[in-house]
Amino acid sequence: MRKSVLRAAGAAVLAGVFMAGAAAQAGGIDGYRSVTQARLSNPEPYKWLMYRGNYQGWGYSSLAEINSGNVGKLTPVWSFSTGVTEGHQSPPMVNDGVMFVTTPQNQVIALDAATGNPYWRYQKEIPEELFQLHPTNRGVGLYEDKVFVATTDCFLVALDAKTGKVKWQTAVEDYKKGYYLTLAPLTVEGLAIVGVSGGEYGIRGFIAAYDVNTGKQVWKRYTIPGPGEPGHDTWPGDTWKTGGASAWITGTYDPDTQITYWGTGNAAPWMPDTRSGDNLYANSVIALDVKTGKLLGYHQYEHNEAWDWDEVSGPILMPVKRNGKTMKALVHPGRDGYLWVLEPKSDGKIGFVDAAPFVRQNVFAKLDPKTGRPTYDPNRVAKVGKRADFCPSLGRQGLAAGRLQSQDRVALHSCQRESLWSPDRAGRRVQAGATLLDGCHCRHRAHDLPGGGPHRRGPGLGHEHSLQEVDA
Repeated sequence: MRKSVLRAAGAAVLAGVFMAGAAAQAGGIDGYRSVTQARLSNPEPYKWLMYRGNYQGWGYSSLAEINSGNVGKLTPVWSFSTGVTEGHQSPPMVNDGVMFVTTPQNQVIALDAATGNPYWRYQKEIPEELFQLHPTNRGVGLYEDKVFVATTDCFLVALDAKTGKVKWQTAVEDYKKGYYLTLAPLTVEGLAIVGVSGGEYGIRGFIAAYDVNTGKQVWKRYTIPGPGEPGHDTWPGDTWKTGGASAWITGTYDPDTQITYWGTGNAAPWMPDTRSGDNLYANSVIALDVKTGKLLGYHQYEHNEAWDWDEVSGPILMPVKRNGKTMKALVHPGRDGYLWVLEPKSDGKIGFVDAAPFVRQNVFAKLDPKTGRPTYDPNRVAKVGKRADFCPSLGRQGLAAGRLQSQDRVALHSCQRESLWSPDRAGRRVQAGATLLDGCHCRHRAHDLPGGGPHRRGPGLGHEHSLQEVDA
């Protein structure tokens, strides 16, 4: 094996093609430490046990040995090349020196984080007839002595953490109906929770939880309400059956209330006049009882959305200072270019607090100050036979989620484009052009939260905001 990972960073591009549907043994893991619920609820700072580092979705490490003064002195220690050519989006999960990484093509690799030597690898065979629209994978879930991976043929697989051998596998849905999985499972309270992809294929989105020991489905919550459920009347006719609202990024979780929060994608098909109404619960954050899947509350960022702004990132759970007091908040850097601050209630309801743009945004004319519901500039809304240009483009604010930087600041990375949509007669989206704005720069931004300072203003909000910006 060729060696050459940054010291103390422990992250590299990893991929590979080995035995299909089985673990290829390079030696099991001795003395593997169980990833208990207590450890997941209070993760050690020198471990990375889940997708965003902790249930609250901070994406932040409190370790301070590597800083701006010495980061330039990092030197390569090892690398691990595997041969898979698709994009790698899996953060390494690290438990006591054991690193787990997923790759495209349904593969999991367990490595010694100190040396880069493999312990084992697993790869699930992909059906020959399956076209993988997005063949990527965003990581594993860890719970006790198991490793969980969600696959593009829509299976949830539990592996023995020590050996990589299959404990069980469960079909979440039928991939022939357009469903697939790319996210890292959320593991909590004896459950492995996943959300489905497939909005491009006209699926009806859902989130489902499975028993970590048996693989049996415990609950299933559709993101589009069916007949007789609240919100069903926001979909005309049978459009709810194929309305999208997928959930392809791992949700966050509040251990105090046992509520999990999930972001949902845009409705289908793209042109909003083909599905008149608010289209609940697309482009929303929804609050679910983690044990039952019961829908407790929601906030919809964009009703009858028209711009492919998947709001799939789970909100960051963090304390926010407002009016001299500290409140528990849900913070979401939206693909609509707005930074949203919401208030989670003890009963699961979600209240609107404030929002402000962090990139140029020309779609919202104003926000309702009580509910946060936007009023759209009608000239920026594409319809069947009607062209529209708008900014930001196609959800390209350039990040899957923000990162906690301090108690009242969220770090963002954004690329901004302006797009022109020219829909065909069938209502399908045709992107006629896209222009990168801001002098073709991508920028790292550290954004004060709305309401956190005396100077804040954004288009349509009538107030000022403070923004620190540094070219990448």
